[in-house]
Amino acid sequence: MKINKTNLRILSLAIASTSLTWILNHQLGLGPIVANGLVGVAAAIFMPGALAGIAYTSSFVGMSSLTVLPSVLFALVGGLIAGFIIITTAEIYAGIGGKGGTTAAAAALVTRAISGLLG
Repeated sequence: MKINKTNLRILSLAIASTSLTWILNHQLGLGPIVANGLVGVAAAIFMPGALAGIAYTSSFVGMSSLTVLPSVLFALVGGLIAGFIIITTAEIYAGIGGKGGTTAAAAALVTRAISGLLG
């Protein structure tokens, strides 16, 4: 993976979307569906298509339960992992449906494994 402006933007957006969804979900008590919906709609309104899709995909990770993402720190890690997966699989998954959910599930599983190792 090359470190360039585009990839840094993707990583930052993935981290922000995951973390914001987690905060809306767990700290503000809105629940996973409403939290994801708010982030997704805001992304669709304020971002160009590709970035909105990245924000929405990353937001799925923030919907995870406290068992999977026990703190906002792990939401940050989950967003980082989601961003890496999005960057590294962009060409592989081109034109294939279900990549958002698959990407989010993989990021959540890896993050859960990391949190299990640390705690």
